[in-house]
Amino acid sequence: MSLNSRIKSLFWKIDDSNRGLLHEKAIKPFENYPLKFSDSRVNDAVGYHNNQWFHNEIAVRTSATVEPQYGYAVEGLNNIVGSSIRTRGNLPSPIPMLKAKFLGGRRTLKKAVLIDGSMGINYFHFLSDVLHKIYLLEEHTKIDCPLLIGKQVYSKPFFQFMITNSELSKYDWQVIDQPISVDELYVARPMPYETEYWKRTKHLFIKEDSAPSKRNAIFINRKGTRRILNFDAIKPILEKFGINEVDPGNLNINEQAKLFNSATHVIGIHGAGMTNVIFCNYENTKVLEICSNNRIGTQYYWLCTALGINWDMMLGGEADPTQSFELNPEQLETRLNQFFH
Repeated sequence: MSLNSRIKSLFWKIDDSNRGLLHEKAIKPFENYPLKFSDSRVNDAVGYHNNQWFHNEIAVRTSATVEPQYGYAVEGLNNIVGSSIRTRGNLPSPIPMLKAKFLGGRRTLKKAVLIDGSMGINYFHFLSDVLHKIYLLEEHTKIDCPLLIGKQVYSKPFFQFMITNSELSKYDWQVIDQPISVDELYVARPMPYETEYWKRTKHLFIKEDSAPSKRNAIFINRKGTRRILNFDAIKPILEKFGINEVDPGNLNINEQAKLFNSATHVIGIHGAGMTNVIFCNYENTKVLEICSNNRIGTQYYWLCTALGINWDMMLGGEADPTQSFELNPEQLETRLNQFFH
């Protein structure tokens, strides 16, 4: 452990007592789900995660100061409210809080909702773990106060588009650019795969599902990490089946929503772009997710299952240090024949 990490671990205390608890729930919503996927390795991995992990949500009211690095709620000088933490390995620098305590330089608010510090820089985590806090807290307080959001998240193009071009514009979004002391602070962690939360987010951009008259298949590609290394051998097969290659990162959220809502078949590499399946016509869309054989993720299985979307997964080779992998062209062609029939 580095000296900096030792200083942080000695300075900060994490309080999991959840004083001011308004609501708490912990369940295994997918426990013992029947699994009949075509690859037994997928059955094993999904079954393990279904039975292993609790999904939980919590809502807390406290009087605290929001520190600016990760957006944690801090009671007193160094007592972090446990429910405000998502990744416990990341502790903030004590310096801003010490300066605020002894030199001033903090803002004060009577009431606020703590939305996020930095987790929401990832598109999937913003929609799954951050935005849905609003829906949960609406059940426990009137949101007539500022919503506090980290600088990194606030500057993201998808966030700016959402708060400018959707119903989210009605809220008073304020950036956490220094410690903010709040007399009545609401902290929340929403259930990550709550069907009604996702449907509300979909409704921000899709008011009524499209009904395509013919097959519209799209392939979500990736560049950089977690990509298909032999994509040159894969692309002709996609073209043979009339599958359109797309990069959701080149589209704003409204464009992504319309694209996915018009799709009948979605094939994609495991990654944030797959989050857009929330905008699909759930009853009329099939999803085939592609993963390496040694890093099988279940996030989009859970999401599709919660929404009633027909989901399956195809495994490629073993992931390299960038999480990228090769995909067998012959096996892909066989799977696509099955996928479209």
